[in-house]
Amino acid sequence: MDRIRRLPLPALLPIMFVVVGGAYFAIGFVTGHAGESIADRLVSALIYAAVLTIGFGVLIAVRRRKAGGADELSRMQRAFKAGTVPPAVDPAVWIPMFEKWRRQYRRNRWFGPVVFGLFTALGVWLAVTERPVWWLYVALFLGLVVWSVLATPRALRKIDAMLEELRRRPITSAPAGSAPGTPQPTAGAAWTLPGDEAPRPDDAS
Repeated sequence: MDRIRRLPLPALLPIMFVVVGGAYFAIGFVTGHAGESIADRLVSALIYAAVLTIGFGVLIAVRRRKAGGADELSRMQRAFKAGTVPPAVDPAVWIPMFEKWRRQYRRNRWFGPVVFGLFTALGVWLAVTERPVWWLYVALFLGLVVWSVLATPRALRKIDAMLEELRRRPITSAPAGSAPGTPQPTAGAAWTLPGDEAPRPDDAS
């Protein structure tokens, strides 16, 4: 899975297109009406896969750019899964990403149960009025509700602990022209009393 996440977009997006389109076609084949033709299902699956692939492609490209590349984003995701901050990371890059994830998980505390709860209710209605196969989706959505309720607080505790660790570390982003990885002083860490400033060259004349 980690290897797939690190794939360049020209390789990742076709895989996503095939998986999403195939899943949509299979679900439509199982739950669709008997009168719908294979050609109609195929066209619907192609359109659905194209829209989702484009949308997710844009989101993935933005996330990778903000994280400093696909490899660095994958490293962040592995660290989040393990719940520990690895050595030699740049807090200036990691902190904004983990703060963004914290905002998302905070929103998921109510968003996940509401959305999956509505899908559960829709699945019950479809199972009663359409086909019994929809009970499988009801079970899936109920599982997602439980997962959202249980996993979100755990993820927030993990992110808070990792952010606390990251904020204790020095910023290591090097300005242009300096060697990569050179530790930089934290803003506001050095100060002087009034009158202790170093003289400027034009003050000596």
